[in-house]
Amino acid sequence: MANEIAKLLDFDIKEVERQTKIPLEYLEAIYAKNYDFLKDTNLKAYLRILSREFNIDLDGYLEDFENYCAENSSDDSKIQVNPRLTGYVAKESKSSFAWLVLVLILLGVGVWGFKFIKDLDFNWSDLKPDFGSKSEVNASEENIAIIKPNTDVIENIVVDEVLDQNTSKEEILVVDENATTEQNLAEKQIQKEEVQVKEATANVIKIIPVTKVWIGIKNLNDMSKRSLSTSEPYELNATRNRLILTGNGMLDLVNGDNNKSYRTRNALRFHIHDGIIEEIDYAKYVKLNKGKKW
Repeated sequence: MANEIAKLLDFDIKEVERQTKIPLEYLEAIYAKNYDFLKDTNLKAYLRILSREFNIDLDGYLEDFENYCAENSSDDSKIQVNPRLTGYVAKESKSSFAWLVLVLILLGVGVWGFKFIKDLDFNWSDLKPDFGSKSEVNASEENIAIIKPNTDVIENIVVDEVLDQNTSKEEILVVDENATTEQNLAEKQIQKEEVQVKEATANVIKIIPVTKVWIGIKNLNDMSKRSLSTSEPYELNATRNRLILTGNGMLDLVNGDNNKSYRTRNALRFHIHDGIIEEIDYAKYVKLNKGKKW
């Protein structure tokens, strides 16, 4: 049985030290069976930890150690046992500690509950119904019997309720008429705003370039002109009389609900008038421009 300690040789001694928290020098003495060194240690506890963690039977080893101590003991010497290992906690002790904590909590709750019930100062007589004297009950019943309905008051109340109902109906009609009028005004305002938005949208012509494009704009009323190069959408007022000349035809035109796409490298010419934009040929462009020169 003492040879069971040899099974620990299959494990790295550093790993055994880490898992059991047994100091390395004591593990080395246990491996070497240095009983003389181990006499001053808590060897029994160490062997119990090793048996538990690595599932080996070390009773024979402990028996050999105790025989050695008996044979080599003297009256003047006493075996000193090292204090318990603080770094190692047996796995089964966790449940015992949990039970101890639970018992303490239950005891505390019981003491608190007993004290709470003891401190309550109930007056049980307050919970009993107070029937009072029979004479007081009879007096109350007599007072109730004396009260008689006043028919005049009831008639006045009925008339007032009828008047209130008629008045309420008239007021409701007035409120309904006012609400209807306000609703009609609100609907007309919304319709007006929608028309304005449509008119504003219809009066705007948007040029959306696909690539950067040169745009020339000439006012046919005073023949003033301006130009720009852009790759961003450009908006024009459709109510004015204008000529539009583009350097290329890689663009989209948006005029209200009328959208048209152009995909050509050639120049394009347009005439804006009466809220519309019209593509024109070179001859009409020269006529409107009053010459070939831009």
